[in-house]
Amino acid sequence: MHVVFAPGRLKEGITEATMLAASQRFQREFVDHQVGIVRRVLVAAADGGYADIVFFTDEAAIAAVIAAEQASAVSHEFMALWDDPQVAIYRVLDGSHE
Repeated sequence: MHVVFAPGRLKEGITEATMLAASQRFQREFVDHQVGIVRRVLVAAADGGYADIVFFTDEAAIAAVIAAEQASAVSHEFMALWDDPQVAIYRVLDGSHE
């Protein structure tokens, strides 16, 4: 299993409510239809930052979803709310503590 961790901040003028609505639409119209996504969570930090955390079955699933995002209008709309998000990919070493 792999995890994509994408922390970032909203662009100036974008509210959390706007981002949450876009996130829910992104989930319904894109994420829910992608093979290889195990789970997606959106978290908020006390300092006003956010992170989109997506669990994938493997690296091939990550590559397929990234390719699909390029042609997805709802994906582009969600990503446009973020001010230069950073993306990191992690390999899960131990998931037995759920």
